[in-house]
Amino acid sequence: MEKLLKSFLSVLLLISCSNPAVLTSEDKIALAEEMWLEVGKKHGIQGSPEKMNFLKEIIRLNPKHCDAIRELSVAYLKRRMPDKWKPIFDRAVECDPAHWTPWRGYLYLYFYRDYQKAIADFDASDTLTPNHIDSPQGHSVDFWRGHAYLGAKDYENSIRYYQKHIAYVTQEWGEDCVEPDTFLNLAIAYYESNQFDKMPTELDRALQYYQNKSADTKYYYALYEQEQGNTKKALEWVKAGIEDFYLGNSKKRNYNEEIKQLYVEMLYELEDELKAE
Repeated sequence: MEKLLKSFLSVLLLISCSNPAVLTSEDKIALAEEMWLEVGKKHGIQGSPEKMNFLKEIIRLNPKHCDAIRELSVAYLKRRMPDKWKPIFDRAVECDPAHWTPWRGYLYLYFYRDYQKAIADFDASDTLTPNHIDSPQGHSVDFWRGHAYLGAKDYENSIRYYQKHIAYVTQEWGEDCVEPDTFLNLAIAYYESNQFDKMPTELDRALQYYQNKSADTKYYYALYEQEQGNTKKALEWVKAGIEDFYLGNSKKRNYNEEIKQLYVEMLYELEDELKAE
């Protein structure tokens, strides 16, 4: 059956390329969909020229194939070519705004650090799907809004959306389903806004769900203890944070820098500062 399908696709594709007028609109849409179902199985890795050409053929057959349009844009995004990525992704958003608008917000946030455009897309997703909380990349738009406002140094709104995300996930599935990053970043927002007394609760929850393996959380616990004048405790947290960092227990991403990224130099600088106190 699979061989017959491959032969059928090959013949139709050959006909389509040599004389597109032979195929009806319905035929083209059907062929595009069959090709889309095949694209994930072969035709190279994501962003390869082979796969990109295959996607372009799908879009040529069906200019409104939203998923193929979005997938084609990824190759340019990961190559840091915004002049080519954005027009294609905007086409995907126009094609299926409810689905791809919050995803564009996520990409604005992490690939371009354009916090205001990210927030605008997250806000728009609420209007587009008023009875549903969108979750690009598996996390709610409230979670991502918290990140965006944290990056934009709007700590009041960052705190508000992290709290909203925590309340929603806790009510629906339980607190243990909340991403530990949420508690850590909420503590960071409290630190940056000088609300030091609110940090320990969130840092404790972060450590609990990180299973006590988090250089970032221990770094901010050290900063908290420093604010309290507890130099000895702060040093203990820094040393534990350095150990965790070298064990690979710190927040990091594959393609870009994490928001409030922790580097080992920051831990050593804080350690030196505390030793000098």
